[in-house]
Amino acid sequence: MIDGTGRDPFVADVRLGGGVVEEMAPSITPTERETIVDGDSLALAPGFVDLHSHSDLYTMVGTDTGGTIGDVPKLIQGCTAQVFGQDGISAAPVHGHDLDEFTRFLAGLDGVIDRSLWTWRSFAEYLAALRGDSTTRAAGLVGHATVRRYVMGMANRPPTGDELDEMQGVVAAALDEGAAGFSTGLVYVPAAFATTAEVTALCQVAASRGKPFFVHVRSESEHVVDATDEVIEVAARSGVHLHYSHIKTAGERNWGKATAMLDQLEAAASAGVRLTADIHPYIAGSSTAIVLLPPWLQEGAIDELAARLADPAVRDRVRRQLLDDVDSWDNWYDFSGGWEGLRVAGARRPELVGSSFADLIRGAGVSDIRSPAAFDVVFDLLAAEAFGVTLISFNNVERNVARFFAQPYTSVGSDGVVNPGGLPHPRLYGTFTRVLGRLVREQGVVSLVEAVRKMTSQAAEVVGLGDRLGRIAVGRPADLVLFDPATVLDHATYEQPRQPGEGVTAVWVGGRQVAAGGHTLPEVIPAEADVT
Repeated sequence: MIDGTGRDPFVADVRLGGGVVEEMAPSITPTERETIVDGDSLALAPGFVDLHSHSDLYTMVGTDTGGTIGDVPKLIQGCTAQVFGQDGISAAPVHGHDLDEFTRFLAGLDGVIDRSLWTWRSFAEYLAALRGDSTTRAAGLVGHATVRRYVMGMANRPPTGDELDEMQGVVAAALDEGAAGFSTGLVYVPAAFATTAEVTALCQVAASRGKPFFVHVRSESEHVVDATDEVIEVAARSGVHLHYSHIKTAGERNWGKATAMLDQLEAAASAGVRLTADIHPYIAGSSTAIVLLPPWLQEGAIDELAARLADPAVRDRVRRQLLDDVDSWDNWYDFSGGWEGLRVAGARRPELVGSSFADLIRGAGVSDIRSPAAFDVVFDLLAAEAFGVTLISFNNVERNVARFFAQPYTSVGSDGVVNPGGLPHPRLYGTFTRVLGRLVREQGVVSLVEAVRKMTSQAAEVVGLGDRLGRIAVGRPADLVLFDPATVLDHATYEQPRQPGEGVTAVWVGGRQVAAGGHTLPEVIPAEADVT
């Protein structure tokens, strides 16, 4: 038994009933009608909590083999709870008149679902829609970009006083309707247009309700130290609990900045800032390919963006920025090492998926991948896909993944983008088994007990669920994972990202077994799991 509290493992029998842990004792005599699961030589832990999920929409879309598209990748690796609404992009609230454009706005990061499934406008209605299908337990953050769009559209300017008041009211309403916190992604428009003062004002609303602030900082590369200072300032001024999403330094020349970041965060914590963070255990990231374009270009609707990008003068300006500008925005082209370090993970045209941008450029007959013609190939591709492309970016280094995970305040978030018809980042299927197999067993970054604590009770506490989830105790929900510490390991790769890992024997949500041996069990899904 590794109960999630951080205490030493112990041996026990466990009885489940009524959706909860009914009994724990050194030995329990089963009744004739009870099912016995043999856990000899295995470890029983609380179900893992994914603190950074992009399955906001796909937990409503079923599969032929049981479960939903958004649940299955998590359940088979022992994850029983997910936190949605990341990076400032939540699926609610949304105006009815903006729904068509809003779904295009979400496509590259959160995907596309059948419009018949889209029954909500408010945050409360979104949470209600999740209840009917999701097997994993869900917590949702209300996103800054979504709120700004709701009030101001895609305008590239500071809000008026009335607009800021309205945004604060929208955030407050969502939190009161059940949102578990507030998030921003300061590289994603329209949140990228916001000043520090605007972010602080919205975080004051979250702080007043004791809710956390999840942040994808303004720069993870050239200016990551300044970006870290910015969010520390926001937390210090607003009093909000700061949660640093997928903490890292992107780009080889920035890898050495990890030391300065850790010093900054240690000083902030010593000064009274409540601080947590999450990592995923990979050196590549993933996002919507629209981040390749500077924010100034993205003001307005998708069709307006496409029209601007068709202008040769605009293309020349954007190309020059991608090649030379690392100061005015977080330049994914630069910190990925150019087109060779960027790969298509999802697109409407299946023939694009799995190729690097460099390969696609060469396939179009352009040999010089830094030439104007090469950039035209990429710009044409993005426009033809309505900018709904998902990319993978190789930009991190293993030693920093380990360093950040070793910090006591760091938990785990997959940051997995689903891409049903594509080749998603392997972190969607492999994050938790990779942590246990590679960071814990092979590298010894932290102990097994500490890793379980990070992925269970600590993670649950970040979103205010520590009183219900993340620990094994009598009377608590029976969300559990049974695994073999000696063999647990990820097998998902960039070429075959949906391969289940090994070593996860069984998974329960609410006392019902939902997965075994790398597969979900269709006869028990959906579980009508709780939503908070």
